[in-house]
Amino acid sequence: MNVTRRGFMQSALGGAVLLSMPVGARAATTFNFITPFSFSLSFAPVLYAAAAGYYEAEGLDMTIQSGKGAALAAQMTIAKQMDSGRTGGTNYIVSRVNNDAPLTSIATIAQLSPFFLISSEADPVKAVADVSGRTVGMASLGGSMEATLDLMLSGADISPDTVNKVKVADSAASYALIEAGRAGAFIGNTSSMITASSARDDVVAIPMDDGMPGQVYVARPDEIEANPDKFVAFLKATHKSALEIVEADDLAPILDAIGGKFDVNGLSNMETAQKDLRANSENWAAKGKDNILRNVPTVWEHAASTLFKTGLIDKEVAATDLYTNDLLDRALKG
Repeated sequence: MNVTRRGFMQSALGGAVLLSMPVGARAATTFNFITPFSFSLSFAPVLYAAAAGYYEAEGLDMTIQSGKGAALAAQMTIAKQMDSGRTGGTNYIVSRVNNDAPLTSIATIAQLSPFFLISSEADPVKAVADVSGRTVGMASLGGSMEATLDLMLSGADISPDTVNKVKVADSAASYALIEAGRAGAFIGNTSSMITASSARDDVVAIPMDDGMPGQVYVARPDEIEANPDKFVAFLKATHKSALEIVEADDLAPILDAIGGKFDVNGLSNMETAQKDLRANSENWAAKGKDNILRNVPTVWEHAASTLFKTGLIDKEVAATDLYTNDLLDRALKG
């Protein structure tokens, strides 16, 4: 997806006027963003950018809302209740292609899948094929966790219908279901995996690396066309935050800043929190620091091809129709 030249020229002319005004004299632009689940350090780029005042410095009046699933985050963005939301790369592409969802990816924040299949040493899941016939918990049904699991099962020639999928809490506390024999495994994000592994020695966690764009920020193309400047401002502040976290030797001040503004799971133990944030930040820079937030073309080409071959999308699509890097390019030049 490419924002039109006309839209950018109009934006640039407006921006020239704004740049001539003192920051304090500008009217802040409202920007609403939704995370897929309750606040965790997986979402640190937006949380820290807000806590450190980076959005305010870019002229944004930022509101960050915690959601109840990646699918709902996308739906609220489609409904214009949010300017942008974070969702899974796979389920975004499936929704965009199969359902003509009016969205585009403006950035890839998690370059790899942030999910892990978590089980117990007593009955471990060592490969995705091991979940066939089991009950697997996940934070939402119909969202990015389920889409990632279905893709990996299809890639292993296993029907997703062989797995009993149930909704569980988005936290390491879901491990109790395994102990009680109510689930054979659950899908957790990096934060849940770090928290569970730090609390006990019998946790088995395997990465769910499906080769797809892991987690993306989506927005409506018509909203981008109407006001590209606010999306450029959002990406500029978010990129500054993510890069600062990636390059930080000491994460404690960043964690303190986030905890001072937001109620975030996993901040009670500073040692575990630093491991959590470090592991998440490695994912953001997994394709190199130069590609933080970038929709990497080769990854998207692989995704479009793989999803069509596995039957998860019902038609071939050009990968470049699924994303734009125009806004990020503008943000990094500013």
